[in-house]
Amino acid sequence: MSRDGNFAVLILAAGLGTRMKSSLPKVLHPVGGLPMLCRVIKSVSFLKPGKIAVVTGQKAALVEERLKAHLEETPDLPAVEFYRQKLLKGSGRAVQEAFKTVKNFNKIMILCGDAPLFRPATLGRFVSFFRREKCDAAVLTADLDNPSGYGRIKRGIYGNVEAIVESSDADSAEQNIKEVNSGVYVFRAGALRDAIKDLKRKGPKREYYLTDSMENAFKRGRKVLAFKIEDWREMTGINSRKELALAGKIVNKRTNDALMSAGVTILDPDNTYIDETVKIGRDTVIYPGVHIRGGTIIGKNCKIGPAGLIDDCKISDNVEIKFACCIYSSRIRENSAIGPFSSVRPGSDIGPGAKIGNFSEVKKSRIGKKSKVPHLSYIGDTEMGSGVNIGAGTITCNYDGVNKYKTIIKNRVFVGSNTNLIAPVKIGEKAYIAAGSTITRNVPPHVLAIARAKQEIKTFKKKIFK
Repeated sequence: MSRDGNFAVLILAAGLGTRMKSSLPKVLHPVGGLPMLCRVIKSVSFLKPGKIAVVTGQKAALVEERLKAHLEETPDLPAVEFYRQKLLKGSGRAVQEAFKTVKNFNKIMILCGDAPLFRPATLGRFVSFFRREKCDAAVLTADLDNPSGYGRIKRGIYGNVEAIVESSDADSAEQNIKEVNSGVYVFRAGALRDAIKDLKRKGPKREYYLTDSMENAFKRGRKVLAFKIEDWREMTGINSRKELALAGKIVNKRTNDALMSAGVTILDPDNTYIDETVKIGRDTVIYPGVHIRGGTIIGKNCKIGPAGLIDDCKISDNVEIKFACCIYSSRIRENSAIGPFSSVRPGSDIGPGAKIGNFSEVKKSRIGKKSKVPHLSYIGDTEMGSGVNIGAGTITCNYDGVNKYKTIIKNRVFVGSNTNLIAPVKIGEKAYIAAGSTITRNVPPHVLAIARAKQEIKTFKKKIFK
């Protein structure tokens, strides 16, 4: 679908979010693996607008810098234009100032950067309703059993919207209205221009309320309607850490439900945390307590967990990630096994059929086909061939306090337990390293290397044990 040259989106993201009690602007806090502002942009991008403009204010430079970085890393998100609000006097003032960036578009959607749960399909139906009903202005609404704190939708006898009444300004009759404002609007450009021109300062902070634009449009004889949605949770705004956690749970449930519908088994969805950006193949089983983040891709017929963290990894088919493993920015190839209690750090590539076992750590290393690091070892900055066996307690000593050095282990090498490989060093093909050795020089192929002190046995001149 091509972009709609007559349609623009304006996202309001100028607030700091003092109730979050954070040095990070509210709209940059992540929900389901994406900053909430990015999530809003992702949702509206499905509408193919001709322009997306973001209004920034508090800590504008930080918001713009972080957002640009995320947009560059996420190819399915479009470019956006920024406008910095000069006078921070409410949502109405933000639109008054930023209107010039979208004035040449016929239809303009306005929504908040701290309301990240709207589904693209919901926003699409809202825009379709606006077009079908030939509205001048429309607001997205929902019914709440407890509408306290939300602006009430005041309808006329024909169902049109006459005003949005703030909760603090509502009289007793208006307090009983269950239909509330979601903070999402669509306007004709002319109707928006006139409505915001009529805004007046209100409240103890003397701010301009965007909600008053609906009443202003109605008083000018414009056609103002409401589009009511069934799932009120979509309009959840985030103003506190508690609401951030609630939003995270909603997104996590959506993600897990979608994965299960696609053939993934998640044994305990309430205790499994998967970013929306993750892709998982059919017949993979996810055990409780697992966190999967970023751009992770997991193949078919894998077993993941229980417990553990996988971040920005590519995992092939038939892989088993056992209990309590942490894997970051690495490639895990088919039929391999990791864990339990293993750590695979960024830049690693675990080959087909390889094994990284109990309490082993691999860092920025390539482990060849069917090679094994079964237990209690550290393999760092290493190129390891196929069919290698690493005995328990083996350490690649890759750091001298200033620089990192590389270890090369060729095919079918056997390294005995409790061995230190002092990098830079190369172990030739089919070499054997005796247990307890400290290897400081290259080892040729097809030899046995022993680098340890000769054992001596001496008798005591004086009996020391009684």
